[in-house]
Amino acid sequence: MDNISAWIQKTDKRLLAGGGVALALLLGGGGYFFMSQNKIEETPVVEADCVPKTEVAVTNDDYIIGDKNAPVTLVEYLSQTCTHCAEFRANEIPKIEESFVKSGKVRIVFRELHRNNIDVAASVLGRCLGRDGFLPFTDMLLENQQSWMMREDQNIVEGLREMARRAGMSSGDFETCLKNQDLAKKLAEKSQQDAKDYCITGTPTLLLNGKKLEGMNTAHEKLDAAIREELKKAGIDVPPAAATETPAEGAAKPAEGAPAEGTAPAPAEGAAPAAEAPASPPSP
Repeated sequence: MDNISAWIQKTDKRLLAGGGVALALLLGGGGYFFMSQNKIEETPVVEADCVPKTEVAVTNDDYIIGDKNAPVTLVEYLSQTCTHCAEFRANEIPKIEESFVKSGKVRIVFRELHRNNIDVAASVLGRCLGRDGFLPFTDMLLENQQSWMMREDQNIVEGLREMARRAGMSSGDFETCLKNQDLAKKLAEKSQQDAKDYCITGTPTLLLNGKKLEGMNTAHEKLDAAIREELKKAGIDVPPAAATETPAEGAAKPAEGAPAEGTAPAPAEGAAPAAEAPASPPSP
């Protein structure tokens, strides 16, 4: 096996922790498709005067969560090495699924934005696992970023191998998969084209019915309101959003059924009202 461990250790950790989009596909003969040089080159993919497209064509190659015929489409662009993407997928996507996807009102389309060679490798591995295995494998990578990206031995390739093994891939299939240059090139080019088409400069990025959303990646209330507005435009009624107000930090939460502050407790059902206390006698 080619000595990829030494090369991969030189990956700029800013690429793994930051949110900038980069295409760093380094193709070469022999070995893994992403090992042909001893460095990662970050390449800008979005022009300063970029004008985003306003329509998104969903194809059979896309990975869709929910009803394929849902009236509202939320496209989620993320990177497998992006920590903010992992947080968004863990904290926000379940809320959207519960509120809108399960009822068939919204479909979520998952797409990748490659910021570095490791993202490309993860995308290739996911596809080698087949359509049914791709999303579970991607979620596994996001949920376990610390264990495979931040290993003590800094061997990210072995981290990916372990994640693939957990997903059911043999070591031999892992070796074969990561030498698929044609697939890697195709995925990387698609990622770069999407970044240009929709003016994507960071991950995660969301497109709601083709419109790029700004500042909503971790603001559930704003994203929830934006989706409701799109449903309203489509003539679909939705129940009001659940109240999200929470008590101030450190404040005790009143027990269920407890009276409001400053009010007397209500008498038990069937009990006689309490007698009014007599006035105090006047002082002699």
